[in-house]
Amino acid sequence: MVFTAFVVIIISVFVYSNKFSKQVSKEIDKIEEAITEYGNTGFYTEHKESFIEEINDALHAFSNLSEIISANVQEITASNEELEAAYKEIQNLSKEIREAFFDFSLRLSYIVEGFEEGTAKHLNRVKFIVEKLCEKLVNDPYLKEDIIYFSSLHDIGKVFIPQEILNKPGPLTPEEWEEMKKHTIYAERVLSHPRFKVALNIAKYHHENYDGTGYPLGLKGEDIPLEARIVKIADVYDALVSNRPYKQAYSKEKALKIIFEGDGRVNPNHFDPKVLEAFKEIAKEL
Repeated sequence: MVFTAFVVIIISVFVYSNKFSKQVSKEIDKIEEAITEYGNTGFYTEHKESFIEEINDALHAFSNLSEIISANVQEITASNEELEAAYKEIQNLSKEIREAFFDFSLRLSYIVEGFEEGTAKHLNRVKFIVEKLCEKLVNDPYLKEDIIYFSSLHDIGKVFIPQEILNKPGPLTPEEWEEMKKHTIYAERVLSHPRFKVALNIAKYHHENYDGTGYPLGLKGEDIPLEARIVKIADVYDALVSNRPYKQAYSKEKALKIIFEGDGRVNPNHFDPKVLEAFKEIAKEL
């Protein structure tokens, strides 16, 4: 009786898997078409809202499949080799869905690349630093994986910032700066899905300072999610060593000096002391 019920569960999972995987593929294809359209014509900026709806459709498809798998896994208690084998099949399917979320996050990061010059290399460098920091600071393997992969989405909210502000060659006006800061809040439009909680924490809070002087909410200390504290220092360092429309790149030595000693704008008190110490340990690898 138990085995029969289990077989029904397995069949159901794979039936739903096939159904929703097709839906997910369809939604991702639409997103890729939109990205290609933007790359070829620059026309995407006029379709932001519908594009976000397409993203949310795909996320719901992912969510439905993930919830089905999760619910079925919770109902299963393996009692013999056959049950254990079937259980592993469901676990593998769940892993595939998790990997699909990461693949989807990479596709989302491509959106940002189209909105700010030089972003692609910046995302890769930040991800490299974040991975090194996570090795020292994060024990949970799932959280570690989330932080590393979702670090590429830290500036996803910039898709809602006018390009003339993003790529302005000179200093921003006070009004432009206030608009620029809103990219942290705008991230919620894309990352509101529960599966992207870590991604949203990164995108929304990576400009918060440990001493409470950051934005958008002025969070302080441990109130700032760990994932945001980690991505913050990686983002700041790479911004310092990169050419931007408004500044020339600093040398590695000068950038490290600014982070560890401050320069009036960047202050060591902005960073979690534990993260700062870990950053010192990996500095030679940068």
